[in-house]
Amino acid sequence: MLSQLRFKKFKSFAKASMPVEPITILIGANASGKSNAIDGIQILSGLATNRELIDILDGIRGQETGIRGGSRGAPRYDSASFELGCFFDYGEYSLLYDIKIGVKPRVWLLSESLYKKVSGSKQKRLVYKTSEPDEMSGNIQVTYHTNQRGRNPSVPFLRNYSILSQIPGRFPANSDVAAEVKEIFDKVTSILKGILILNPVPHLMREYVHRSRTKLVPTAENLSAVIADLIKKQDTKQLILKYLQDFPEQQILDIKVLETPTGDVMLSFVEQFGARSKPVDIRGMSDGTLRFLSILAALVGEKPGTTVVVEEVDNGLHPSRAYKLIGALRELGKQRGIDVIVTTHNPAVLNAVKAEDVPGVVVCYRDAVEGDSRFVSWVDLPNYPELMAKGRIGDIVMQGLVNLQSPAVKKREDLMRWAEGRLGN
Repeated sequence: MLSQLRFKKFKSFAKASMPVEPITILIGANASGKSNAIDGIQILSGLATNRELIDILDGIRGQETGIRGGSRGAPRYDSASFELGCFFDYGEYSLLYDIKIGVKPRVWLLSESLYKKVSGSKQKRLVYKTSEPDEMSGNIQVTYHTNQRGRNPSVPFLRNYSILSQIPGRFPANSDVAAEVKEIFDKVTSILKGILILNPVPHLMREYVHRSRTKLVPTAENLSAVIADLIKKQDTKQLILKYLQDFPEQQILDIKVLETPTGDVMLSFVEQFGARSKPVDIRGMSDGTLRFLSILAALVGEKPGTTVVVEEVDNGLHPSRAYKLIGALRELGKQRGIDVIVTTHNPAVLNAVKAEDVPGVVVCYRDAVEGDSRFVSWVDLPNYPELMAKGRIGDIVMQGLVNLQSPAVKKREDLMRWAEGRLGN
């Protein structure tokens, strides 16, 4: 699983590392850099596919697949390139992946590497790395470790794709390195491909959708087909109902599926109205309930090892339902081996955090001197013990008690106070 994300000269980040826990709750003021971090995660996920780098950044015409601002908005204002990286847990090892992408005069690869490191050790072993590219060439040389003495061989790769996306089939099946490279490659690509950046759009969910569309898409527009497939198993249906039934004002008693002769489906819910029950199809459900149901669909339906990312997870959420949401993220994520990364501004969501979740609370903020975005884990805040003694995280944030001034700012303020004191005397 992912254990760390790294951003260098990417959007508002100069150089920053973000820790990743089973539940990572990213908080911070507006324009602190939370959405930029999500964009970086989206790029990393795209690198494991067979898409060109420019399509990952800018998207394909007619499809909303690129990042905000596209390729020209990806580097920090003073750079023509940016770097992304991540750490993966790999048994007793860690895998270190890094990539540098240039956007001027064209979008292509500048460098890429993957190293294997024994946990707790500073030494790392090469899996593969690129050589310094010839700026006039569309190819880049890649050196890989062979487990043999002598010089490691070098192979040409295309620069308009990531190396990760080109590795399959590049090594002879009977070579000494093939088995290990394939195993490590499969691990890295499965984790990156397994990132689902969920951005539920409720009005798109309120239509019939063909039953065959059972793979949840980022907008969750095919939610009816996904849930219809999941609830074929009675235990899965009861699991979804367990978390869903008390979420809206009217208790949900059952989930049914409406189907047309052409195989299109729409969800219908049986709701409790006083002493009576009444069917309500998905068109009558609230935005908040549909967003919550799409999150449940991801947590229940995605494969173990997936990372589900939800920006503004509290969107459309009533404060009284925050405990239900955090409980689902915590319990289903642990039960199914799914990591969750969410952003929120909602104090009610933060107040629902339990002690076991606190290591995953990460504050994103802008440095007061340099202006770049940075991360700090809640447990690493300089006054963490004093903060936790003041109450719940949401209340602490609401009271403005989190002070993330850089040492330079504090030193400047101390000097000013000293100077004022001297002048006063």
